[in-house]
Amino acid sequence: MGNLESITKHVVVDTTTQRTTRSCILAGISFDTCLLVIETGHSLEVGTSLRKNIENYFKIPVKYVFLTHTHNDHRDGREAFLDSILILSNNCLGNMPKRISLKKFDKITFDDKLVIEENNFEVEFFLTKGHSIGHSVAYFPFEKVLFGGDLFIYDSVNFGLPFMSFYQNKPKRTGNPEEYISAYESFKKMDLDFIIPGHGDIIDKPYEVLDEYLHFFNELKTHFKEAINDGKDYDEIEYPDLDLVKRAWEKAEKGSPPSKHKNFLKHYLEVLKTSLYNYYSGKFYEMENEDK
Repeated sequence: MGNLESITKHVVVDTTTQRTTRSCILAGISFDTCLLVIETGHSLEVGTSLRKNIENYFKIPVKYVFLTHTHNDHRDGREAFLDSILILSNNCLGNMPKRISLKKFDKITFDDKLVIEENNFEVEFFLTKGHSIGHSVAYFPFEKVLFGGDLFIYDSVNFGLPFMSFYQNKPKRTGNPEEYISAYESFKKMDLDFIIPGHGDIIDKPYEVLDEYLHFFNELKTHFKEAINDGKDYDEIEYPDLDLVKRAWEKAEKGSPPSKHKNFLKHYLEVLKTSLYNYYSGKFYEMENEDK
């Protein structure tokens, strides 16, 4: 289905499947004796194709599968890997929708951090939250690659804007901007050559993007906190003048048709605004306990 692109000697990425399906970016790490797959896509068909492609590419079997978070575009190809070990955070496991069963899998779960070692290679897993309460990332220090999940939606998807919403099922909550900021600050301390985002395009200038995303969220934080402290309600708050938002509107204008893309962007900016307002007004912690 998708094409695997070699990013480094041991890392391959499929950015093509996301263009024709509802899947995320798919990736894998070779330990020379076995494989770690990152994400499984939105369907069994996608997961099956990924497994076939990556095992044919490296000529070794998949041993581990890592899910960054609960959302269906990342998890729903998982049953193509029933004989593999599933890696996910305990928050991710606990926040899975009730209809999703992972009982068939051998699992390795973690609270804040996990390190696996295989054939003298290490991969580090960190709980970040932010995009969702169970969101985590994988870092392959040997080749300086961060698999950032949906903390990164880069360039050609979502008009280049980070995506924040659908944070939690139980109770249902919108996104947490403070956890985005904390995660980006922690990533700046890593030795990075590449960031593999959840959607969009591979990031080969990681520190520039991290600085840009930090500026974006910190400016929004200041703006929304000041507006809320001044007594403004949701409808009275407008977006500040931000380069990422300007560029997003420029991309929407070039869409075909422009009206459809502009309407989609307008809708997403309302979704983002809702997350920001809910968090900085305190509504984030008041949302009702309801499932998807």
